[in-house]
Amino acid sequence: MSTISELHDPWSIRGKISYFIEKTEQMGGKIKRLVEDPRRITAILKQSKQLGRKVPPPIIGYQEGARGRLKKRALMAYVAWPFYVDPENRLHGVIANGLQSVEIAKAFNRLGYIVDVIDWLDTTFVPTNNYDAFFGMHYNFERLLPYLADTTTKIYYGTGAYWAFEIAAEQHRIENLIKRRGIQIKLPTRLGDNNWVQLADAVIVMGNEFTASTYRPYNSKIFSIDNSARISNTPDLEHKDFTRARNNFLAFPSTGLLHKGLDLLLEAFIELKDLDLWVCGPLQAKTERDFVRAYRRELFHTPNIHPIGWTDIHSEQFKQLTNKCAFVFSPSCAEGMAGGILDCMSQGLIPLVSREVGVDTNDFGVTFEESSVDIIRQVVTNMAKQPPHILRRMAQEAYRQACARYSLNSFSKNIERILRVILSER
Repeated sequence: MSTISELHDPWSIRGKISYFIEKTEQMGGKIKRLVEDPRRITAILKQSKQLGRKVPPPIIGYQEGARGRLKKRALMAYVAWPFYVDPENRLHGVIANGLQSVEIAKAFNRLGYIVDVIDWLDTTFVPTNNYDAFFGMHYNFERLLPYLADTTTKIYYGTGAYWAFEIAAEQHRIENLIKRRGIQIKLPTRLGDNNWVQLADAVIVMGNEFTASTYRPYNSKIFSIDNSARISNTPDLEHKDFTRARNNFLAFPSTGLLHKGLDLLLEAFIELKDLDLWVCGPLQAKTERDFVRAYRRELFHTPNIHPIGWTDIHSEQFKQLTNKCAFVFSPSCAEGMAGGILDCMSQGLIPLVSREVGVDTNDFGVTFEESSVDIIRQVVTNMAKQPPHILRRMAQEAYRQACARYSLNSFSKNIERILRVILSER
């Protein structure tokens, strides 16, 4: 029996009542999952304790990944709260960048460094140790530079496209929407003008070669690293009905629906009446209210477009959606390497993405150079006509890539390899 529930028009009386009921049911479902898996309770409570503060306190002298005597010291400014979650519970309630943060510290340990970890939002920490290496991001990277010696190897971590590229891409989307529909929608504030990349001895960019290329004009030492997928369960691709699934497409965007290109998807599918689009993401978020209002007709009053809202990848609903759909679609204008796409690939969904998404699709997906309503319609129509056996092979390869190239274990090996190169060159 299907448990996929669609959102109602939030501006209707039925929508307001349904919103209250759905929230109550979601809370009940979360409580049930927590009772079934007590480890999630431990992880979430500890995560909440840390997130309840403005920033978690520093971790001084981390060395869990050490293989021998540690003779050097590194400072790391990234995501700190996962270090306060017990190792056996980290996979239950810790998001991908939190898991990766721990792996970065362990990689430094394996290379002979004791690590002091602070949160990337910690604006009060003042170093009292001498550091041989510094790994950081955003505003804290520049703030901490004056405290470091000239001999400290300074590594900037870019988790998205270069800031100037991203701002220009968003502005283009905003202007394009004004031209198409006469609507202006504000997007969340991105990084402003800065020279952090130029100040670094080396830069590690999360993304593929396209993402890295947005940084190359500003630093000669650019290294790219793949993001990691969160694998919620093993899909049964051998028995999946691709004859039906090829008519169903999943959109799995995060914050900034205009940035993610959901407007283009909705405008494309309103004309593709025989094909269905299932829309997850923050449709009920206050920050997306203007977007949802602008696309109210498409989202809530178009038979082949199904508004689902935020969906937990560990939920039964996510499992049913990924079994129903053959594809995950993202025409985003700027990313590092979109984790949501990798999460969906881990369930055997075939990625259909803009080049800006930063995921290499090779022979198991489609990467399109231009994001427009017409291009999206062409890609969707073409993929819906593919024979089921071809789609099954593509889905199996997407799943294999998620479990191999995009695994947390691969991330751990890659970050150690990159750090080794950077630190040995200095």
